[in-house]
Amino acid sequence: MNILCYLTEIPDGQARGFCIGGRELMVLRLGVEARAYENHCPHVGLPLEWQANQFMSRDGEFIQCANHGALFDKASGLCIYGPCAGKRLRPVAVAVENGRVILDE
Repeated sequence: MNILCYLTEIPDGQARGFCIGGRELMVLRLGVEARAYENHCPHVGLPLEWQANQFMSRDGEFIQCANHGALFDKASGLCIYGPCAGKRLRPVAVAVENGRVILDE
């Protein structure tokens, strides 16, 4: 079992990056739930952030690719704006158990 962090370590509506077994991931907190995606833009595969843990648009409404400005829905990972519109971030299975975010694969 890979424990990534406590959910409370991620501010609500924000995300945090992790490297697990060579995989780059981002975990997003949505209230008492967490979503995780591979940290790669589907456009050209670059990491989503330029600065550590800076995954969100300025208004906090979307995940944003720092390279191309693509915007992704937080809950589904669907790209709604940018060069990869219609594509999705690759989801990673996580669960929240006893307040901890756990890689569920």
